[in-house]
Amino acid sequence: MSKPNKTFNIGFVSSPHPHSAFHINTLELVDTIKEIHLCCIEGQEANEFTELSDKIKTTSNSLSELINNDQIDALIVSVRNDLCAPILEIAANAGKHVLFEKPGAIHSTDLQKSFEIAEAKNLNLSVMFQNRYSPEIKIIKEHIAKGYFGRIMSAEARTVTSQVRYRNPKHWLFNKKQSGSGILSWLGCHYLDLLCYVLNDQVVEVSAMVDNLNKENLEVEDTAVLALKFSEGTIGSLHAGYQLAGSPPGYSGGLYDSHFSIRGTSGYGTIPSNKNTYKFYSEKEDMNLAGIQTMEFSPGSSAAYGGKPGEYFIENFLECINKNEIFQPSISAAIQVLKIVEAALESSQTGKSVRIR
Repeated sequence: MSKPNKTFNIGFVSSPHPHSAFHINTLELVDTIKEIHLCCIEGQEANEFTELSDKIKTTSNSLSELINNDQIDALIVSVRNDLCAPILEIAANAGKHVLFEKPGAIHSTDLQKSFEIAEAKNLNLSVMFQNRYSPEIKIIKEHIAKGYFGRIMSAEARTVTSQVRYRNPKHWLFNKKQSGSGILSWLGCHYLDLLCYVLNDQVVEVSAMVDNLNKENLEVEDTAVLALKFSEGTIGSLHAGYQLAGSPPGYSGGLYDSHFSIRGTSGYGTIPSNKNTYKFYSEKEDMNLAGIQTMEFSPGSSAAYGGKPGEYFIENFLECINKNEIFQPSISAAIQVLKIVEAALESSQTGKSVRIR
């Protein structure tokens, strides 16, 4: 049954996290959000956020108080990887909908209990894979679904960003007990999800090499190359790394070099590093193409995390709650991505390809 007023009181749970302030900026812009109630844990300071939004009504350090507040309609959880899974399980047991920062856990099995509770209670436990909402990703997925590229033979993704020295090597992201893994769980996860999403398929086998090639002596991988086998036969690849020199410091405005391509028997689609551009070709007669086509997208400016698509992502999450529908990407997408990361790390260690069950 839909909420009659269509407004929401949001509980926001944050430990120190590079994205938390970005999420507060987004919540400030979403009209259907009436109030924000902060819960700051593990040394998170509330004053980092209170000046960002007039919607923030309360601040506390009590997770149980926030989760058991009947006036809270949903939670946004932006915490360290090792802290997330227990919070999701507590929230699910309390019947709360949650949108959580990726990857959501150290290990895929850590999310299984929450997944089962959410399914039984018809709850939204959803993961922040906002890149699904970029217009170029939406159109390449549509082209694949309509068969414009024929049988998909290969899929290629690359996400390379600024070196570790620009990102505070002492950050918890480079602590194995707190993050689980490195570039794969922080940025590679988005592209692993996108490959599965646009192909509407799952990875069944992984062969990988990962290493720590920056000057810092890290506990997690900063460079990774993965070969991926999908259940329908497509062969994919992912190159991920903290590798670019000459970048501004920090996690906002760092340099990026990305690429995304799908190639089939009848055509191909490519999203180059410059955003909001999509190039494609198809031999399908109903497309009536004269050659390679280029589409440019102008989604409009927004201070939200991820721009306008990031706004729509949060709005649709809340709309699904209002309509008693399950929002995608759900926690199952996070579980699948973590299984791929785990397989990649095992493959690199053993020198053998790893099947995913």
